[in-house]
Amino acid sequence: MKILYDHQIFSLQKYGGISRYFANLFKGINNSGKGYGYITSLFSKNEYVKNEPLALNNPVGHKLFKNKPNRMYNWNRRFSRWSLRLRNFDVFHPTYYDPYFIKFLRKPCVITVHDMVHELYPAYFPDAEEVTLRKKRVMERANLLIAISEFTRLDIIKVYPYMQDKIRVVYHGYLGLTDQAEKNDSLPAKYILFVGERWHYKNFQVFLEGISSLLQNDADLLLMCAGGKAFTADELALFEQYKIAGQCQQMDVTDVTLKQLYSQAQLFVFPSLHEGFGFPLLEAFANQCPVICSDSSCLPEIAGNAALYFDPHKPDHILQITTRVLEDELLREELKKKGLERLELFTFDACVQNTLQVYQSLY
Repeated sequence: MKILYDHQIFSLQKYGGISRYFANLFKGINNSGKGYGYITSLFSKNEYVKNEPLALNNPVGHKLFKNKPNRMYNWNRRFSRWSLRLRNFDVFHPTYYDPYFIKFLRKPCVITVHDMVHELYPAYFPDAEEVTLRKKRVMERANLLIAISEFTRLDIIKVYPYMQDKIRVVYHGYLGLTDQAEKNDSLPAKYILFVGERWHYKNFQVFLEGISSLLQNDADLLLMCAGGKAFTADELALFEQYKIAGQCQQMDVTDVTLKQLYSQAQLFVFPSLHEGFGFPLLEAFANQCPVICSDSSCLPEIAGNAALYFDPHKPDHILQITTRVLEDELLREELKKKGLERLELFTFDACVQNTLQVYQSLY
C-alpha cells in the first residue's frame, strides 16, 4: 500500500505540531512493514524532514530557494500535482487544506482535521472565511476524515453534520524519550511554564491576570514562555501593569531546550479555551512535569486524571489551582506519576496502527 503525502505543511512550516505529526506518521508508516509513504516535495526547510532524500534537498536546492519561500512553495505544489497525475499511489493524504489537488485526484483521499477553530471562532482570524471555504472543499472531497480527538469529531459534526459517517478518531501519539532531560543550569530555579502561541483563544491574558499576584509575592518565581515569538508591546504593557516585568521571560526553543524546560518547571499551565488535541499535555507527561489546565474542549479527554483543572474564564480559579500545586510537593509528584501512566494510552505506535486501519479501509 503506497501513501502519498503532499508538500503543503512541509513548505509552510520549519517547525510546528502539524508538520511534526506528518513527518512522524510518514516515518512510522514506512517502519511498520504494512505501507510505504512518500512526500511530494522537491525541497523543504522543515526541521523534521531535513534528512529525507527529497530531490532538491541539497546545495542546489538551497541556492535555488534561498530567501524565496514563494518559489519553493510553487515548485513543490507543481511537483505534488505531477505526482498525483502519475497515480502511482493507493491513498492520498494531503497535509493541509489547499484544494489544488481536487481536479487531478482519482484515488481515495484521507484528510486529518486538527481542529475547527476557524469555523467556530471566525472573529479571531482575519482569513477565517477563506480558510473555512478551502477546508470545506477538501473535507467534502475526502473519503474519510481523521479527527484527532472525540471532541474534534463532535466539533466537525456541529459544523457539518452530513459528514458524520466518514469521521474516524485517531489520537496523536507521543514519540520521544520519557527519561529526564539533562539538567540545564542556565534556566531559572523556579518557574511556571507556558508553551506555544499566546493569542486569542490561548487565553494568555486571563491566565496572566490569575497568576500575577503569585509572582508579585514571590520574587524568585518566574513565568517562562516557550516559543510563541517575542512578547508583544501589549504583553509588555501588561507585565508593567501587574508589576511583574522582571519575572516574565520568552525563549525560542529547540526540542532539547523544550524538554529541559518541561523537566525543570514547577508546573506546566495550559489555559487554552479551545484545542483539537493539546499535544503539549503529552510533552509535559513525558518529561515528568505536573500539569494544570482548562476544564474546556478536549483537554479533560486527553489529560484524564493526570491534571488538575480550572475554569479558564476565572482568574481567581486559575490562581487557586496554581497555588495549590506550587505549595504541595507531594501533589506535584503524584501528578508526575499519573502523567507517565496517562502517556501509555497515547503511544505513537497506536497512532500509526490506527491510521493504517483508516488507509486499509479504503485500499
